[in-house]
Amino acid sequence: MITNGICHYSIIGANLSTSCERYAASQLQHYIYEATGTFIPYVSDRCPVRSPEIWIGASTRDGMKWVSEEELAALGEEGFLIRSAGENLLITGNTPRGTLYGVYELLRRFLGFRAFTKGVERIDHVEELVIPTIDLRQTPDFEYRDTYFRFAFDGAFCAKNRLNTTLGDLSAEKGGNMKFFNCHHSFDDLVPPRLYFEEHPEYFALWKGERSPLQPCLSHPRVQEIALRQVKEWIREHPECRVFSVAQNDKIAWCQCPECRRIDEEEGSPSGSIIRFVNRIAEEIEREHPQILIHTFAYQYSRVAPRYAKPRDNVIVRLCDIECEWGDPMEVLASRDPNGACAEFLNNVREWSRICKRLYVWDYAVNFHNYLQPFPNFYTVAENIRWYKRHGVKGMLQQGNFSYGGGASMDDLKVYLISHLLWDVNADVDTLICEFTDGVYGNGAPYIREYLHLMTEAVKGKRMTLYDHPDAQYLSDGLILRCDELFSRAEEAAENDQVRARIAREHLAIRYLMAVRTEDDAERAEKTDALARDIRATRLTEIMERTDLEVSFEYMKRSRYAKERPDRYLMYYIMR
Repeated sequence: MITNGICHYSIIGANLSTSCERYAASQLQHYIYEATGTFIPYVSDRCPVRSPEIWIGASTRDGMKWVSEEELAALGEEGFLIRSAGENLLITGNTPRGTLYGVYELLRRFLGFRAFTKGVERIDHVEELVIPTIDLRQTPDFEYRDTYFRFAFDGAFCAKNRLNTTLGDLSAEKGGNMKFFNCHHSFDDLVPPRLYFEEHPEYFALWKGERSPLQPCLSHPRVQEIALRQVKEWIREHPECRVFSVAQNDKIAWCQCPECRRIDEEEGSPSGSIIRFVNRIAEEIEREHPQILIHTFAYQYSRVAPRYAKPRDNVIVRLCDIECEWGDPMEVLASRDPNGACAEFLNNVREWSRICKRLYVWDYAVNFHNYLQPFPNFYTVAENIRWYKRHGVKGMLQQGNFSYGGGASMDDLKVYLISHLLWDVNADVDTLICEFTDGVYGNGAPYIREYLHLMTEAVKGKRMTLYDHPDAQYLSDGLILRCDELFSRAEEAAENDQVRARIAREHLAIRYLMAVRTEDDAERAEKTDALARDIRATRLTEIMERTDLEVSFEYMKRSRYAKERPDRYLMYYIMR
């Protein structure tokens, strides 16, 4: 295609191509130029054929002669096909987003393109570009792929790594996404206690003998009417969204009035009244908006699937594994303790997958008590994702530090790993770690890989949860000192200030542990002050979930391991 800086090909788009297809063509043009120094013209198929061409989308030129309608339909919303078409090359999806993904795959395969973070990319610099005869087809292993980390909300990064995260800034040009109006707990928004509880306490849960605003009463006809009206209003006001939540509040309480109790006892779980309630709303919505999906949770008290009620096809049920552990793959933990939380959760997945067309999982990839504390799940996350795929899960959200400054331990690597695994569960973790660390940490990469190995080995067979303190069993003084040494050597080896700054940012995790584990109060305060200056300089905004940064520093000084957090105020800010 390109030899000695000369290319006889052109990039061709359909005359009436979409903004996303035009963006795909321009991305192909841009990155080929970056890699080879050769500029390939991009023109409309209104122009006459003058040379071999790269067709962007099956509607370009004679593209439909080289792919059938059945093949396109099999690609779904996001799959793509790259096919030699005589001396031409066709890159297409069934949708523009699929076509864009196909362009990035071509760049990955033949020019080594990688988007490691929103600010760090790699592409090979070559004099020749040769694309052999090819017939490649890919579709994602999960229909919904969300890395709920702050720095992964960047739209360009999402598109390049094939994430359709709901909070990603994915414009139509970048292919759009599976946009949720809200993907959280929503009963308070559907039936607000501030509007109804005082005058109509009967609309709310009968909990421990008294009416409580913690959850609505799901068997009350008026509650159904109010919630349905609100969902319809959301749909009218937000035509860009495809998914709307009808989901329990994040509070452990459910209605135990006679009717709700009757339903739950019949169904064998409080999920029974939830699914019946959600199904009624979903049925009404489907009549006017067949493309809309209704989302709900199977969370904490509602994780057990109902005996008889089955979610409608336009209902997403999302299971949350917040009670579980992450030191080993969940299947290993379940076999080790058949009565433990992980075994129970995996059984919940099996039960729901038998009755639910769209089963999603909300998983976690960070320590919420201490964002900077290492949470080495690099291999366990891969095994868990593969297990979910085998057992019928269709969508996955992995939550990390979503605060404005981001910056939990090794967040960027986790996002990169997860994005590739959610597209292809068979992606090799070691290969991904090596290419990421080489691309992001340069000459310091071998030391970072040794750090990852030590942390991964340290948690094997140990209990690692989302709320561990810095005195967790898997964190020894010797391990922390060795990791501190590795980061120092990595910083010394860095080839430039940019790489050194990336390494120093990750070094904060070990420095945090060293500070809070210090026994002497005065010494701990001194280390905290020094660490605080560097944390502010790196523009982190939270090191403990939803806690003001300066308050977090005070907690570090107050007690060893930052365990004493009196009068803690949790900021429940809006995610956008």
